[in-house]
Amino acid sequence: MMQYDRFTKACLLAIVLLLMIILVKPMFEPKDSFAAAKKVQYEVIQKEWDKDEFQIVLNKMANSGWELVSFTMRMKDNNPVMVGIFKK
Repeated sequence: MMQYDRFTKACLLAIVLLLMIILVKPMFEPKDSFAAAKKVQYEVIQKEWDKDEFQIVLNKMANSGWELVSFTMRMKDNNPVMVGIFKK
């Protein structure tokens, strides 16, 4: 078995540590896709609709990449008011 002096051991250890930092560190850095995923857009649509009109709006929003997050319906002057919150 070979004998190494302290300086050689320190140099080998430094080389191993540098290689570990170079090879392992990029695996733990955030990717661009994570940063893009944090940017969320919301759109609130509030209008007096009947069910068929709201279904048309839902289909249009879904086809353009929007996802329905929340939906509420209330009565205003005996007309249904539907509120949809969409996110992209």
